[in-house]
Amino acid sequence: MKLTFLSILFLATAVTAQTMTATPKDYERKIRRLKPGMTLHLQPGTYENGMRLVGLHGNPALPLRIEGEKGVLFLARKGRNTIQLTDASYIEISSLTLDGRGLDVDGIKAGGNTKKGVHHITIEDCVIRGYGSWQFNVGISTKVPAWDWIIRRNIIDAAGTGLYLGNSDGTQAFVGGLIEGNVVKNCLGYDMQIKHQIRRDRVPGMPKDRRVTTIRYNVFLKNDVQGDKGDRPNLLVSGPPDDGPGSEDRYEIYGNLFAHNPREVLLQGAGRLRIHDNVFVDCADLAIRIRPHHEKRPLAVAIFHNTFVDVKAPWAVVGLAAKAERLFFGNIGDSRPAGDQNIRLNVWKNKTTVRSILAAPYAPWGKKDVHPRRPLYLTPPPAGMKLLRSDPLYALDFAGQRREKLEECGALRALPRGSKGIPLDREHPRSALKAR
Repeated sequence: MKLTFLSILFLATAVTAQTMTATPKDYERKIRRLKPGMTLHLQPGTYENGMRLVGLHGNPALPLRIEGEKGVLFLARKGRNTIQLTDASYIEISSLTLDGRGLDVDGIKAGGNTKKGVHHITIEDCVIRGYGSWQFNVGISTKVPAWDWIIRRNIIDAAGTGLYLGNSDGTQAFVGGLIEGNVVKNCLGYDMQIKHQIRRDRVPGMPKDRRVTTIRYNVFLKNDVQGDKGDRPNLLVSGPPDDGPGSEDRYEIYGNLFAHNPREVLLQGAGRLRIHDNVFVDCADLAIRIRPHHEKRPLAVAIFHNTFVDVKAPWAVVGLAAKAERLFFGNIGDSRPAGDQNIRLNVWKNKTTVRSILAAPYAPWGKKDVHPRRPLYLTPPPAGMKLLRSDPLYALDFAGQRREKLEECGALRALPRGSKGIPLDREHPRSALKAR
């Protein structure tokens, strides 16, 4: 029988894309046997030796996959991170539960050999809990050059820091990530931080083009516990290299719920930032602080289509270059921003009025609803809005639903007449990722 090229390719893929099952007794040995396209399926049980993924590589067409199911539990042990990635790429990790047991270790960490990157890693549908021995223990951490990570639909609970991406000194850059649909809560320090970058690291495969890191449809929720190393925002993102590869990178931060911070801001940022269609609730300080961080200045700032409830002020922007892009419009809040950044292009009202224009902004969680009761439009539309019309992303609201008009204010489009909104639940992402 004569085989065509496609049939040979199909047979080769079928042979390569095989699944092995493993138990706590044999999973370490089977990890070492993984080849591109293979899946390691972990059976229910308690896994006490962690997981070392060192020198393991899939490829774009045939990633390696390690997946669990209900009842798969990784218990932390002293002296080693629960999952360690070193010199690894094209690996997908899903449906595992990691319990830090309050030990001085990290949950998932890319580290080790800093001369080789850890890239194209997917971490999804995992539960990472109890990594809060102190503020510097992290749920998911990168300490080597890392790019094209997807961190999706995970729950990170009671870590010292939820996600810490990049090194504290500005080396070991984290580039071009997608962080979506996660719930990060009860952390001592940051729910999430992406560090500033001195330069793109010179390691094989590191991208040299302009990249966007997208942070969308997450919940960043803090409690009242004070960290042992000081107060921290729910989310902090810092600036790109001053020149060369990466200097044009940008953050897209949209569709997130930022909830509760008793002593710090909900979001702090530098670099190039587009912050839109988020809900900011319950903060004793500013909701958003844009300012230099580790000598990285704000380079461009767009804050639009957000809703602010029970915050001291929506935002303050300092240190922004005179000719930098700046767009502030279409936001709704019960306080005014610090300064006068285009306050006339937004809807700022007192709490009594906000209660009348939003469905149930001050109700308890589970009943809180920030849908406008009727559309609130900017008239005339701000001139800067024309920059957004070419990108369909900006027509999507907090829930991933398409707006009828970009002139409509707030994070959510108005309720259709006679319909009921979906109340905010601070324990779950607001959107089902319809905008993927």
